[in-house]
Amino acid sequence: MLPVAAVLLFVALASSNSTQPPDPQPCPPEKLTTYRVVLHTFWTRDLFPKHYPEWRPPAQWSKLIGKSHSRSYSLFRLGQKASPGVKAFSEIGRGDLLEAPGPGVFDEFVAPAIPTGAGRTEAQFFVDGNHSRVSLMSRIIPSPDWFIGIDSFNLCVDGNWLDTITIEVDPLDAGTDNGFTFTAPNWATSPQGVIYRITSRYPSHPAGSFYYPYLKRLPPIATFQFIKTREYELNEVFHHSEDDKRYDLVNLDQSNTISVINSNNDIQLEMEAERREQEMRLQQQLATKSTIARTNALIRHARKNRRRGLRRRQRLPFVTLTPPPPLALAPGVIPSGDKGALLNSIVQTYHDKESHKPRKSRKYRGSRDCRVGEWGEWGACSKTCGVGEMARRREVVKHARRGGKLCPPLLETKWCGTGNSLDCGSHPFW
Repeated sequence: MLPVAAVLLFVALASSNSTQPPDPQPCPPEKLTTYRVVLHTFWTRDLFPKHYPEWRPPAQWSKLIGKSHSRSYSLFRLGQKASPGVKAFSEIGRGDLLEAPGPGVFDEFVAPAIPTGAGRTEAQFFVDGNHSRVSLMSRIIPSPDWFIGIDSFNLCVDGNWLDTITIEVDPLDAGTDNGFTFTAPNWATSPQGVIYRITSRYPSHPAGSFYYPYLKRLPPIATFQFIKTREYELNEVFHHSEDDKRYDLVNLDQSNTISVINSNNDIQLEMEAERREQEMRLQQQLATKSTIARTNALIRHARKNRRRGLRRRQRLPFVTLTPPPPLALAPGVIPSGDKGALLNSIVQTYHDKESHKPRKSRKYRGSRDCRVGEWGEWGACSKTCGVGEMARRREVVKHARRGGKLCPPLLETKWCGTGNSLDCGSHPFW
């Protein structure tokens, strides 16, 4: 953004050459920018005492007529003859010829008239990268053919839109009437002259209402202030996260190759598979806990019987017996009455089963990226007059899982409508 807060130009901003140098760096054409123009007038008896009109009619200003346009259009140009529209407007205030659309014009706007010599009026207009210039004019009332205006001022500087700028202007003569005073009678210039700037010493006629030969330059009679109010992007994309639950259904065009039913079945199958895995893990945990509980119960029961047997043996008289030689037992056969060996055999059998039990291999599933459908149709413009917005959407087919890529933007908007303020009928004709 160009850091321009307020700039005051002491020029009339009307070039004497019909050709203009090319723009060094234009502004982006996809941006639509809104400006407000404020006209401040300072035509008072204190600043301009000579011939100051008090009545029939008193000092005042006509409505302001303006256009934003490309380099190919010109409202008026210093050193050139006024068009029929400029001639009619500067002499009698007729503005229908100027308000007609022309080639290269982007927006046309008008501001209300100022009923006094000192006052203000304002209007709003649009520009874009291909139509970054503005021209406007307001008639001095009363006068033969005098007006104030700006010709083809470029609001784009070095590829950036000006934030605000104030421009001082001098009175201009349309070159169509020979009058030198505010209330001079109609006296057509023949042949028609060219548009020129009125200064304190030109025209050098003692009867001139703006003739102040002792002044180096005239006091400022008016200023135009341009204020940027808003910039529109051709496409403004808003990213709504997957946590936004405003979408529940998948809406796809018929040309889309993704089936909504098939995508729902895939989701149901994956959910069913995960549910079965969870049930199997739960059953396995329950079986393990049950087996350990049964084993602990057998061990407690065996220890209890062993203590009972020891107590019975303590009651019998002590008899020395010669134990018979041990018999050779087959592998896996437990001697009768050897409860310790029985318990050891039970525990060892349990451990053998656990160690030889086949472990189910868990299937690893990789990440899944988000999948979205095709863009829907553009919706209607939000405004029927002026500049609005229109939007289109696309829906989520599958959400991202296990660290997959998040969904791309689901909503896209762009500006729509017209930048022509006169089409809205918001400004009356004076």
